[in-house]
Amino acid sequence: MIPRIRIPAKFSSFLWAAPVAVALAGAFSGCAHPRDGTLEEFARWHDNARAEAEAGLLSWSELYKQSFDRLTALPPSLQQDTRLENTVLLLSTARKFEAHEMSAQQFATERDHIETQLQARLR
Repeated sequence: MIPRIRIPAKFSSFLWAAPVAVALAGAFSGCAHPRDGTLEEFARWHDNARAEAEAGLLSWSELYKQSFDRLTALPPSLQQDTRLENTVLLLSTARKFEAHEMSAQQFATERDHIETQLQARLR
């Protein structure tokens, strides 16, 4: 025979509520912070890689190819989707520039336009 333990009513709700509160706190903190951290990490990488592209140490198409690869590895989000769309446009534009289908000035203008649209969509 298994003995039954009676828990007074005022303690039973506490025993049930505490684990639920801990689980919810863990779930909410687990959902918000890693995504924010990975996007921040991506932004830091992107800023450094962009500086390399501007200095001629990295081709523009390689910058956007690596951006695409890194973005697809991030947890899904609306911000990730928006950045991916713009990265595809920027990669296509960079390839046209590198194939001499547009001038450096045209490329800079188009790149600035796409990046301005991205910033507006992320707000």
